[in-house]
Amino acid sequence: AQAGRMGHQLYCVIYRDQWPTRTKIGQLSKRPKTQRGFRAVTPEDDNTVWIIQRLAQLQTFWEANDILPSELVPAGNDNRPHKYGMSPWYNMFSPRQQLAHASCVQAFRELVDEDRQADLLDDLRSAAYGYLALGLDKLINRNSLFSRWLSKTGAVVGTFDSHDFGMKWSYAEMIVAVKGWGLDWALDDLRGCISELVRMSGHVAPSGPAPRIDDSREAEGIAIPSVVTCESADMLLSVPDKSVDAIIFDPPYYDNVSYAELSDFFYVWLKRTAGYVYPDLFSQYLTDKTNEAIASPARVRHETGAGKGTGPVKQRAYEDYVERMRRIFAECRRVLKDDGILTLMFTHKATEAWDALTIGLIEAGFRITATWPVKTEAEASLNIRDRAAARSTILLACRPRHQPTAGSFSWETVERMIAAAVRDRLTQLEAYDLKPLDVYLASFGPALEVISTHWPLRREVAKAGHHPDPFAVTPNDALQVARKEVFDARRRKISALWADNPSDAVTEFYILARDSAGSATLPFDEANLIARCIGLELGSASALKLYGKKGANVHLFTARRRLEAGLISPAAPARSHIDRVHTAVALAENEGVNSAINWCVMHDFRDDAPFKGTLEALLRLMPASDPDWLPSRNLWTEMYREEAPQPAGIQESLFQDALIAGDE
Repeated sequence: AQAGRMGHQLYCVIYRDQWPTRTKIGQLSKRPKTQRGFRAVTPEDDNTVWIIQRLAQLQTFWEANDILPSELVPAGNDNRPHKYGMSPWYNMFSPRQQLAHASCVQAFRELVDEDRQADLLDDLRSAAYGYLALGLDKLINRNSLFSRWLSKTGAVVGTFDSHDFGMKWSYAEMIVAVKGWGLDWALDDLRGCISELVRMSGHVAPSGPAPRIDDSREAEGIAIPSVVTCESADMLLSVPDKSVDAIIFDPPYYDNVSYAELSDFFYVWLKRTAGYVYPDLFSQYLTDKTNEAIASPARVRHETGAGKGTGPVKQRAYEDYVERMRRIFAECRRVLKDDGILTLMFTHKATEAWDALTIGLIEAGFRITATWPVKTEAEASLNIRDRAAARSTILLACRPRHQPTAGSFSWETVERMIAAAVRDRLTQLEAYDLKPLDVYLASFGPALEVISTHWPLRREVAKAGHHPDPFAVTPNDALQVARKEVFDARRRKISALWADNPSDAVTEFYILARDSAGSATLPFDEANLIARCIGLELGSASALKLYGKKGANVHLFTARRRLEAGLISPAAPARSHIDRVHTAVALAENEGVNSAINWCVMHDFRDDAPFKGTLEALLRLMPASDPDWLPSRNLWTEMYREEAPQPAGIQESLFQDALIAGDE
């Protein structure tokens, strides 16, 4: 790819047929019948040779007039474009896509030039061209080497269906210049967006009346005024002190998305369209990475001299994010009225992300007064599907803190207050259908509310290993208390028998990790947080026998896998409850249930309450498709003569089996 030898092969054509139909009384139906299909490629379909020739003919003209985005892709947090030879931005597009999009840019400029020569390019017409440029960018988003075909919806998915430059070995190209497709689709969508914006502004859109607005001026026909500014959030020069009633915003989620890096994909095309009308707004070579408020290892790597992903780089990126958010929140505090409210949205599993956000909030003079999780992610979203990702965003409502309470409370006193507040919140959350991870995140709210109200805090007793100041308190301490309360509650929700009988840290980690992920795979960061909360070192010898690490994920081993790898053995002493249960389950699968029961009786595990509780917890968490489910169920029913606990997801599993079998 880097040598320019990775080619493109057209291997499938998607088509749509339509034909007229008649109603029951014989009249011609208003809507024709349509059907989408797939067919093999014919020689007439592949016009690659003509495309290459046409590009060669236009190359000199386009280079002279800066039509194709020739800017070099900068090094960043996601360097896959460089890995696959996409150094200039136009290499993120196939030859066919390059020809289509550059032709659109050329036609756009010709239209603008005609209006300029006719002295027609007033503010309204310039704005129309600005919207048209956004419409072309929408088309470009659906027509790159990173776009793909989504069979479920029968549509082309945009470049950033995940928040990175994820390579697509099979990409989809959208037809551009056919009636009803491509450009027509993009401009129809743009027309709908403009109509919605007009409605939201309080004016009447051409397609219908504006919705009702709860404002006394509506009767007079006066639109509610709004002002849009492109000022930086840490320097709102146009906003006076204490003049704002409410601030609502969605800050960058720490290191989740490198917004500026990704937005260059659009910027390089907008420079050549919208920038032709508004040159002052597109004077930069690429988007501003320097002032972006994210934890960006790529930006700070040169300051540390350390390698990518190393501790010094991550620490410096964390400090940079804390400082940027502190300046932004300080500016919010300046413009907010004394009785005003700041509401922000945030979700992140990493402890340091919450630490960074809350330190910035607290040090800027805010206290968190209310929090609530709101479901914001569709279950089918690629960003969360089959992952232990949060489905909810946490809303934090903050008020200005007028009188600090330093010295009034010690950390030890506030710690007990945090635990009580989290328990109250967990009781409230029982009425909502939240994933374990969402409950875990929702518990952060009351913890942060208590600590921000009583900030700053000091310990009465020094914390071992707490450097450089063993008496210091951070928001992370409050989150640790919150996690402990959540895990205590989750234990009882999983299995009262398991919760009532003391267990070891290794067993608790395995079961709580299965509960949090909903599967045997979860992100390493989340697994590390769970281990840390229950006092287990994830890299310890006992913990390493439970999982394997691949990339950024942790894969929990099944009983069969552990036995085959020699991590457990009927002849070796089983130190943890999960080792004992997994050994019995593996024996039940390999040698039969009676052999497993005899082994349990010989080691006095049959009547051991922690053993039974651990087996019950696993049965409640495993779906019926799990390879450990059947031997675990058989072991339970034969050894205890009781019906086995119903597994998680059994209804979904049965439904999927029925679908596969074609059974209605």
